[in-house]
Amino acid sequence: MEDRLWEKTDNELMELAAGDDRDAFAALVLRYYQESLRWLTSRLQDSETAQDIAQDCFADIWAARRRYRMDFSFRTYLYAVMKNKVTDHRRRAGREMAEPEADEKEKISPQGSPEEAFLKKEWKNEMAEWIVALPPEQKRALLLYAAEGMSYQEIADKMQKSVLQVKSAIHRARKTLRKRRDGR
Repeated sequence: MEDRLWEKTDNELMELAAGDDRDAFAALVLRYYQESLRWLTSRLQDSETAQDIAQDCFADIWAARRRYRMDFSFRTYLYAVMKNKVTDHRRRAGREMAEPEADEKEKISPQGSPEEAFLKKEWKNEMAEWIVALPPEQKRALLLYAAEGMSYQEIADKMQKSVLQVKSAIHRARKTLRKRRDGR
């Protein structure tokens, strides 16, 4: 990478990237990658997922480079992209935990047959057993969040924990449930 790029501002690098200058964009990635990983890891509590999402963020920014608005700072733009990716990831993770696997769905007929009702009931019973088997703090945090609809702050207050501890407990509970589901 050329030394000239290190002296450029973020917006100057984005302007060059908009003209397909891959080295300019690489300079931005190098400038912000570690910071991105730290931020994402702190939100997700999973460094592997944080790395995947960081790469997705920079790939999305590259794909949208010609639409970048120079009146915003690159850092603000990057954090907005990361925040949206984290929200999408959490939404997907929540759906994955709450839905039967795709091959189970294929077994279910669309008419709402007795077979469908049985499979749904069986799946819910199995999930309930897995939730009961969770460590007490994870189980309580997950149930307050998913069943009671409480916010992280409300759960933290009720459990006398920090919001970070609550997020971590819920993340670990979901991860355990996904492993159980995938390992059946």
